[in-house]
Amino acid sequence: MKEGNLTYKFGHFAFNTFFRFGTGWQIDGRENIPQQGPLIVVANHISNWDPPIVGSALNRPVHFMAKKELFEAPVIGGVLNHIGMIPVNRSKSARGAIRSALKILNEGKVLGAFPEGTRSKTGKLKRAKLGIVMIALKAEVPLLPIGLSNTKQPFSEDVKVRIGEPFTLDKYYGKKLDKKEMKAVGREIMSEIKTLIE
Repeated sequence: MKEGNLTYKFGHFAFNTFFRFGTGWQIDGRENIPQQGPLIVVANHISNWDPPIVGSALNRPVHFMAKKELFEAPVIGGVLNHIGMIPVNRSKSARGAIRSALKILNEGKVLGAFPEGTRSKTGKLKRAKLGIVMIALKAEVPLLPIGLSNTKQPFSEDVKVRIGEPFTLDKYYGKKLDKKEMKAVGREIMSEIKTLIE
């Protein structure tokens, strides 16, 4: 997707106007958003509204990773492809999605991901999937944590978006980690998000 993609720009403007002025949701920490360079946005996932809410909160285009099934819908699938979203087949190897994600980051763009891989029905944080851990370690770029609250009711003033400070996993760069160690890295990522929803 080109940074100037009109479809993305229109969608961003529409959602940004709707969420920020039509609903009065709160956002804190916009000063923490890096204005240039590759970045991985990581947030908790509690609602289908989360991607547009996160995208509206940022002032840079975000390429989200989304389940493959969404791309199979006649209309929305075409839109998702057009704005540069990355399909993830949760029942198979994620190698293709990982390659696509790394390409986005190598181009200096922003990748959006929900490390849990699925919505939490209770709001309680789940474990991070290893795919996002692999991407973060291979890309060696900063991560921007975001905590979302009450997004199941997008028309409510109780919706909160808290943006934390960027962090890196540089102490792991260049190291060969086993599965147990990868899970530990995932816990670090989720811990950064957890501090923003407590």
